[in-house]
Amino acid sequence: MAEVGSRDRLVMAGLVVLGLLTVIAGVLSGHSTVDYVLGRDANEAALSWARQIDTALGSAAETPGRILDKDVQVLDPAAFQQNLASMAGKPASLPANQNFSQRGFGLIEAIDRITGGWALGRGSQPKDDFVSKLDGFAVLDADEKLVATAGNLSSGKLASLFALGDVRDALAESKQDDAVKVTSTDEAGDARVAFVPVVQDGKLSRIYAFSLDQSSAAALTNVALTVATLMASLFIVLGFSVPAAIAARRIRERWLAEDQIRHLALHDSLTGLPNRLQFHQHLDRAVSRAKRHGQLMAVFGLDLDRFKHVNDTLGHATGDALLAEVAARLKESVRESDLVGRLGGDEFAIVAEDLAAPEDAMRLARRVCTALGEAYHVNGHELATSASIGIAIGPVDDAEPSDTLLKNADLALYRAKEDGRNTFRFFEPAMDAALQKRRRLEADLRAALRKNQLYLDYQPQFDLESGRLTGYEALVRWWHPTEGEISPTTFIPIAEETGLIVPLGEWILHTACSYATTWPLDTNLAVNLSPAQFKTQDVYGLVRRVLSETGLEPHRLELEITEGIILQNTDAVMETLKRLDQLGVSIAMDDFGTGYSSLSYLTRFPVKKIKIDRSFIDTLGTSPQTSAIVSSIVGLGQSLHVTITAEGVETEGQAAMLKKWGCDQVQGFYYGKPDADVPESAETLKDHPLVA
Repeated sequence: MAEVGSRDRLVMAGLVVLGLLTVIAGVLSGHSTVDYVLGRDANEAALSWARQIDTALGSAAETPGRILDKDVQVLDPAAFQQNLASMAGKPASLPANQNFSQRGFGLIEAIDRITGGWALGRGSQPKDDFVSKLDGFAVLDADEKLVATAGNLSSGKLASLFALGDVRDALAESKQDDAVKVTSTDEAGDARVAFVPVVQDGKLSRIYAFSLDQSSAAALTNVALTVATLMASLFIVLGFSVPAAIAARRIRERWLAEDQIRHLALHDSLTGLPNRLQFHQHLDRAVSRAKRHGQLMAVFGLDLDRFKHVNDTLGHATGDALLAEVAARLKESVRESDLVGRLGGDEFAIVAEDLAAPEDAMRLARRVCTALGEAYHVNGHELATSASIGIAIGPVDDAEPSDTLLKNADLALYRAKEDGRNTFRFFEPAMDAALQKRRRLEADLRAALRKNQLYLDYQPQFDLESGRLTGYEALVRWWHPTEGEISPTTFIPIAEETGLIVPLGEWILHTACSYATTWPLDTNLAVNLSPAQFKTQDVYGLVRRVLSETGLEPHRLELEITEGIILQNTDAVMETLKRLDQLGVSIAMDDFGTGYSSLSYLTRFPVKKIKIDRSFIDTLGTSPQTSAIVSSIVGLGQSLHVTITAEGVETEGQAAMLKKWGCDQVQGFYYGKPDADVPESAETLKDHPLVA
């Protein structure tokens, strides 16, 4: 599974850190806020109590016994009385700076001031309702001498408080700044001391020191803070969980998508087998292992026999289902260490490693042939197919790429198909030499078409009964600059497989028709058409255009087709042949009897002539079976009123037998060899007189 990307890791880490920092900051700020609120409450309570004390002392003729519900104890009566006397008729003023201020609370203090106390709950609080409780108070003169105490703030306790540095600092700051100063007297912050200076006649008159108990408020506040912190933490966790869940889901989906993409990039979507890319990667590693350990290995190239027929007759869905079943059988037939891949279409390949001898590859090939040769039940159809296999033994030399093994297996596969299919063949170096020669011929053929190095010979055809010349068959020839004469049986298949048959066929038709316009009007022209032309071009349009360009009469043109054309696509071919027949062009069935001969073709298609293949004529007079076949074909033509032409007539005996049976036309070396030039007189063509 793919690792998390750097961006995703940063996002996740950032969310985690942010969540933790938020919780920590919430806890810390919560405690800080509570401390600030309690300090502010103590500040306001001290101011309120100071006013009440001043009021109580100013209105009393003598020392009150109780103030603020606390028993008052005067420690210095003379000084106390002096303070009382100074208060008579002279207004006293409380500190000029009555706002609470404490170091370390700048942000909270700013928020409190900006919001007028509402943010921290002061706005709704009654003026004299404080959470701070008065524990006791003391009155000090301007020289900080203790004059009186009340409540639990005794002189001894006050002395112990003054021993604390923070308390002494708070007292000094209160006198210096003319401000209320509050400070804690314990680490928990439950007890505080507040100093409120009082000024009369512009001079410091006295200082009130208040001891405050905030333990109950602090306890309740801590409980509330704990609950608030837990709730905040819960909300933070929930808030973090949502983006975290989204991020986790997105990452998981990306992992799955990447795995899917990687699987599709390396596997065939139909069969689930490794595709060409993964197969080549595995082949490279297998060759390296075989070289390193000095072991034999083999590459198998497989191709299903007649698979195209399944697609054409039963549809691609059935063909795909068949391929899936073939893939399953292949995986069951090989060893666990072997790799089966699909290279495309009905092409499969196997890499087999750690072989003791080539015989191991032979046994595997037989096992695969047997497994794939058994009947298939696919989509309600029972199908029979087989496989041809090519085998290349490796590893290859260091100078050659690993793909050489696959190429060699393909060459052996072609040989297996040529040798009858449903079999296997091992690669031999001669196969590669033949392939190289074929590739050279393909390149030379392309050049020959460009350079007009091809030419046409014309073989005469005669009426066997009258001896009259009826026409010529155009035969393409190729004189190679270095190889000499190349047989049409060699270069025509190359042209068909490479698509060169299209320009070649058009050139033949155009050249022959142009030449035929110089012949006598009763001399016809026969031109062969390849099945590949019907697959790749509009034959009717081609013939009509060539006839128009050359001026040859349609009835003088005879197009020779083989039975293979009819098998391609019956409806399309039938339509083309019918249109050619309506145009006036004659259709001849060439090589009759050598392919998939069916009498229905003669009735369904507009065939005007049947040409008996030379393979039957060669054995006339020596094979009773051949004679029976030829005589039957001649009789069939007579019954259907179809012209019968015998090809390859080379002896007088063959000619005599054909005439005896009533054959219509003949052509062959006995009557005339193919030649590039057509003589003006037909008499000069007859090497031998027609049989009487």
